[in-house]
Amino acid sequence: MLGLPVTNAQTVVSDTIRLTLESLTVTDSIKLDEVVVKSRRTPPANSRWSDLHPVELVTVGGANGDLYRALQTLPGTQVQGETGRLLVRGGDNRETQTYIDGMHVLVPYTSVGIGASARSRYSTFMFSGITLASGGAPLEYGGALSAVLPLETKDYSSVNKLGLNASVMGAGGGGTHVFGKGSVSVDLNYQNMALHNRIYPGRKAFGRPYQLMSGATQLRFSPNTSTLAKFYAQYDRTDFSTYEGNERRHFTLGENNVYLNATLRRNADNGWKWFAGAAWSFNHCSIDNAAFVGDVWQEHRQELHLKAKVERRLSTQLCLDAGIEGFIKHCDIRYRLANSEYAGQVVPSSGAAFVMASCYLTEQLKAEASVRTDYWWQSNKTEVSPRLSLSWFQGNTALSAVAGRYTQLPADCLLVDRALLKPEVCWQYNMGAQYDCDGRLAKVEIYYKRYTHLPLWENSGEAFVLTSGGYGYSKGFDLFISDRTSLKNLEYQLSYTYNISRRKSEHYTELTVPQYATRHNASVVFKWSLPRLRSILSLTNRFSSGRPWHNPERPGLMNDEVKPYNSLDVGLTFLPSKKIIVHASATNVLGRRNEFGRVGGHPVLAASDHIFYIGVYVTLGKHVAYDVSNF
Repeated sequence: MLGLPVTNAQTVVSDTIRLTLESLTVTDSIKLDEVVVKSRRTPPANSRWSDLHPVELVTVGGANGDLYRALQTLPGTQVQGETGRLLVRGGDNRETQTYIDGMHVLVPYTSVGIGASARSRYSTFMFSGITLASGGAPLEYGGALSAVLPLETKDYSSVNKLGLNASVMGAGGGGTHVFGKGSVSVDLNYQNMALHNRIYPGRKAFGRPYQLMSGATQLRFSPNTSTLAKFYAQYDRTDFSTYEGNERRHFTLGENNVYLNATLRRNADNGWKWFAGAAWSFNHCSIDNAAFVGDVWQEHRQELHLKAKVERRLSTQLCLDAGIEGFIKHCDIRYRLANSEYAGQVVPSSGAAFVMASCYLTEQLKAEASVRTDYWWQSNKTEVSPRLSLSWFQGNTALSAVAGRYTQLPADCLLVDRALLKPEVCWQYNMGAQYDCDGRLAKVEIYYKRYTHLPLWENSGEAFVLTSGGYGYSKGFDLFISDRTSLKNLEYQLSYTYNISRRKSEHYTELTVPQYATRHNASVVFKWSLPRLRSILSLTNRFSSGRPWHNPERPGLMNDEVKPYNSLDVGLTFLPSKKIIVHASATNVLGRRNEFGRVGGHPVLAASDHIFYIGVYVTLGKHVAYDVSNF
């Protein structure tokens, strides 16, 4: 957005707030005097709905600063108010995987209590741009049947800075120090929900309020213009206790999570582009009184992801991309109740290789052909997955089609019971059209997904046995409209998803609608800029049709629905001075009692009908966050 002419006050205020908020973060990489000119590129064939800037997500009404909640306003996603996790096109939350700088994140969500919404562990401002590929993703990313969320951290920082923040949920601070050809950043945060729960208690009684302590650091070094090395490390600790169930179990959770990420990129003089990366994820979670009074449940997971790839443009029409990667994983689950104890572990490690060729068949037609081979050591299984995509564009209009095969292992808790389960498989077919011109974007896409080898509990006559005999499908269409320029001081976004999903998997012994799937999902996002007040006001309305549930009076069927979901969310971002930002946000301001299906005839409810957030961000030192003459 920098270097482009300002078209209206909305753009001015949005850019101003964007630069201000970035100046408070510890991973800034914006040079205010930089002008970047990019040539026109072919629109991506996979279902990338938008290249979103972090500030665009933070200012979404009701997002409360959470990356995943803001992404739930995009088409293809489904509201998951009771867990907060990302569901895409009829798939469960495991089918969407998060990557940072091309490296996998094992546990991207925070741990929360029953019925409470999880949040992203990582600050939205850590990333230069955010893109959700909700279908037909490149085969570089494995282990995701439905979608991938590839996040890219910023490449460099040009200024020293220091900032503090305080909110109704906690406090934090951090800074960046620039040295020679690199920079180092540190960020510390503490969250505690005691004050929020006192103002609005919700449905849960807390013995110890939710609290999270986290520390992160990032080192970036660029010895020359063709080489960039980045290292990121984060540790967080989560603690809380609640009273659950009729017996008022004192549910107590403690969790430690570590994520390390190191990458090296180099553009060689001979035209080759090299990438090497390593990421280590560690998560240990312990719960007392998890299901019964006196029990203890513990889960220990870790993963080492190693990756290397090369890329070269062989001609003006042909580009080659190839790589290899390995996942070294370990999962250990232990459960103890009274004098009995269950212990199980699994090592679902794997290796993969992928090759992709991109070719401009004509000036307006681009084709991508790729293949990925995965091998899992423990089950001795090999899967070969092809992908083919076509993109045609003329002026501001583009058409695309994608067909691809995707695989992922079943959940670790199922592999502990039976390690030889087959990898789950999903064939995806997508066709789309889009129009993108001067800040206006309209896009529609139809899709069909066919699942095989899903885990399924089958009756062997003597007992239930876990097999890979499950299957299913998901089909529908997505619609997305975004306009930033037609109306003065107003930006709006419309999203709609129609989905029909059926599965026979795990405990669903017949082909039926999964409990989390809804047929209609829509969201409307409005943002008004108020230049004289130095503010942006945002409104978000989210709607989805009712969740399906098993009606005890109609056994074997799952075609009843609870009432539809609807939530009106608001947000306000205010800049009282050059170095201070005040941000407020609230969800479900009308106080609607939303249900997320039923279990045993009883409604599934979120821990709280709405959440509010008020925070103040302050820049310290000589760095000026923005120039008031921009208004």
